Amino acid sequence: MSISLSSLILLPIWINMAQIQQGGPDEKEKTTALKDLLSRIDLDELMKKDEPPLDFPDTLEGFEYAFNEKGQLRHIKTGEPFVFNYREDLHRWNQKRYEALGEIITKYVYELLEKDCNLKKISIPVDATESEPKSFIFMSEDALTNPQKLMVLIHGSGVVRAGQWARRLIINEDLDSGTQIPFIKRAVA
Repeated sequence: MSISLSSLILLPIWINMAQIQQGGPDEKEKTTALKDLLSRIDLDELMKKDEPPLDFPDTLEGFEYAFNEKGQLRHIKTGEPFVFNYREDLHRWNQKRYEALGEIITKYVYELLEKDCNLKKISIPVDATESEPKSFIFMSEDALTNPQKLMVLIHGSGVVRAGQWARRLIINEDLDSGTQIPFIKRAVA
């Protein structure tokens, strides 16, 4: 007698189905009731139950972090790098904390683009009405009058914003690795 590989794979499923069928209608009702109960449980809500509130600081100092002289994000008191798993077994909360810190870092990078790189934040389109969609760009003072040179830097997709290559690099490495600032300064020079 020859048994194919697919038969071996399906064998446990057939055995399970046969056991349920042998159990009769009561067993089927229990299985259906269990499936119904499990479908009503909202796992996201269950995970949130023991989770601390998603209230996070709105400044780097509030998070107790700052960039050191090397452009590395470090804890103000310990000098340690950013810790993602701040609260064990609370992955969702840790992720939300990371995202909140990322928003603060975006604002910080925008400030650096204006202060350190002498770029201006310009709304586009410039003549948009209140109801029209708008965005913004950063440009140098002579961007529209310099006919010789134009450099355009476009960041990636996802959560990174103008002036950033990768938020992860800014948080885990340094500003030079994760931002476009070194390239902008070199181009201006």
